[in-house]
Amino acid sequence: MEHTTDIKKVVNGVLDLGRSNSTANSVLSLAGTIINHNIKQHDLKIINPCIGINKLKSDNRRERYLTVHEINQLKDEVKDNFFVNLFVEFALCTGGRLETILHIQKKDIDLANKTVNLNNLKTKRRYTGFLQDELIAILRDYVPTLKANDYVVTQKGLQEKKADHKQIHRRLKPILDRLFNKGLKDDDITNRAVIHTLRHTFASHLAINETPIFTIQKLLDHSDIKQTLRYAKLAPDSGKNNVQGLYR
Repeated sequence: MEHTTDIKKVVNGVLDLGRSNSTANSVLSLAGTIINHNIKQHDLKIINPCIGINKLKSDNRRERYLTVHEINQLKDEVKDNFFVNLFVEFALCTGGRLETILHIQKKDIDLANKTVNLNNLKTKRRYTGFLQDELIAILRDYVPTLKANDYVVTQKGLQEKKADHKQIHRRLKPILDRLFNKGLKDDDITNRAVIHTLRHTFASHLAINETPIFTIQKLLDHSDIKQTLRYAKLAPDSGKNNVQGLYR
């Protein structure tokens, strides 16, 4: 039972990093395969702890996003931690995935045009994000101190090396848990706020503010519009007013 709990923690850790249910299922399958191999090789008298752990449904996507009030709560909580604050600001401005944000270098930022070049590491494709004035105010004095290939979202003095995702995870996850996840079970992936929730928050508020779905697709750099359509239901009228005004 104890080992089964450990395996579940590993799977939940994958989800907390913003990875998909499919990725978490792959990790579970790999762990089961490795354990089975060792049981056979070493004639271990144990039951594989992966047995009985249900795989996640591939369509059981996270729905959680932060409200404006919650966004302000989070920003207030991290404002004194330069590294975490910068990550949160970039995540809420661009909707970039964790590793996408950690890969941003000085040469990717154009303060004059309020843009940032982003790397979609899943598709090996580059796309453009846009910077809000609040973030530009932080970057205006900071960016000129960096060399062209320095990484932007990291701890001061360590910009020559990209930060590891674990450095953000161990700083930000406890804050999200304390602010938004009290009373929720670890496997409640629909309602828990995790780092990837910031990407959902970006997309959800674009939809709430009536941003066209194809624009949201472009800003998230989704390859398939089907990935983006999940946010369409958040649009205030969802076309009701357009239909009501037809033929008049």
